[in-house]
Amino acid sequence: MTLVETGTRAVIAAIFGPTREGETSYATRLLSHLRPDMLVLWDRGFDGNDFLAAVHTTGARIVGRISQRRRPPVLKTLADVSYLSAMGGVPVRIIEAQVSVTCADGSGFAGTYRLVTTLLDAHRFPAGRLVRLYHERWGATRSCTRLSELPDRRIDLMSTA
Repeated sequence: MTLVETGTRAVIAAIFGPTREGETSYATRLLSHLRPDMLVLWDRGFDGNDFLAAVHTTGARIVGRISQRRRPPVLKTLADVSYLSAMGGVPVRIIEAQVSVTCADGSGFAGTYRLVTTLLDAHRFPAGRLVRLYHERWGATRSCTRLSELPDRRIDLMSTA
């Protein structure tokens, strides 16, 4: 599991272990590397209340995809059609996004993403901007980074989260 800077693809921290242990367990061990000036982007599977609250306590901001099965309560609908809610005791904003993808072979698919963010101000952080920002997570997810500092070998890391 790696914590990667989206723009530069620089590895901030990494943790290794057996695959039988869940990704959120490894991700929890990376929380000490988060700072209040960071924005954490994550995919489904990291949307548990305890993990969300743990990231929130670091001061880092969050934009992440949550499962379609999760239906946080609508506390207040905002002008950009996102809404304020709460998850795990953390005030959040929920953004419903229609996503369509066209593949190289011309085939495609469409669906709905539900994003959660701790960036509550819809005027300062418009929903469309956060959806586009979330898309940048794919670049970091698919990037390979070499850790040449390890003794006597080089290891390629690829996040598949």
